[in-house]
Amino acid sequence: MAQDFAWSDGERVLFLGDMATEDPQNYTRLVPALVTARYPERRINYRAIGTGGDRLPEILGRIDDNLLGDQPLPTWVGVQVGLFDVWNGQSGTPLGRFRQLYAELLERIQGWKARVVCLTTTVYGENLATRENETLVGYNDVIRALAFQYGAGVLDVNAAFQDTLRRAQAMNPDVRYTVDGTRLNANGNNLLSVVLLDKLHFGLCVVPEQRPIGGAEDLAA
Repeated sequence: MAQDFAWSDGERVLFLGDMATEDPQNYTRLVPALVTARYPERRINYRAIGTGGDRLPEILGRIDDNLLGDQPLPTWVGVQVGLFDVWNGQSGTPLGRFRQLYAELLERIQGWKARVVCLTTTVYGENLATRENETLVGYNDVIRALAFQYGAGVLDVNAAFQDTLRRAQAMNPDVRYTVDGTRLNANGNNLLSVVLLDKLHFGLCVVPEQRPIGGAEDLAA
């Protein structure tokens, strides 16, 4: 039996992260649009709080009493962070420090009594053999381990991007999922949206049976 879509009527969804959360064409805009089209009867409130280039220290610094203003606490929180902690090199966040701050982030969010899903990072560009992508392995391992420790869900975005990139590049070596190595293009944002919706048990739209224009036999021809 198929599971029902995870977001119910009255859900308050918060996307918390960096550039992937801030981009006006990103998954935090695509996902609500698709959910509204499929489940128009569900009143779901969405908020996205993210700033391009933010590392974990900057994101953690925003988790205070003023973050949500006078808005009610979220019931579902998606956290995506880590790409810029690696990409910034010497200005990034060392792995040990990242582990410490990520644990602190989850501890603070726990106070909201929301369901939390930790997203692993996207990839750095389309060459999976770069130093940045190899370094991301340790950071994503931390995200998975701490999510388990704190009872949060895990959405393995990185694994999905790596698998999709390998399959796509086998057919077209020039395929791209980022604009400049960090910002996602349409392919990347669509992939991230699909991965998230799959995690939420998003179902295909079911409409009443109706005779297609021209007749079914015309469509099958």
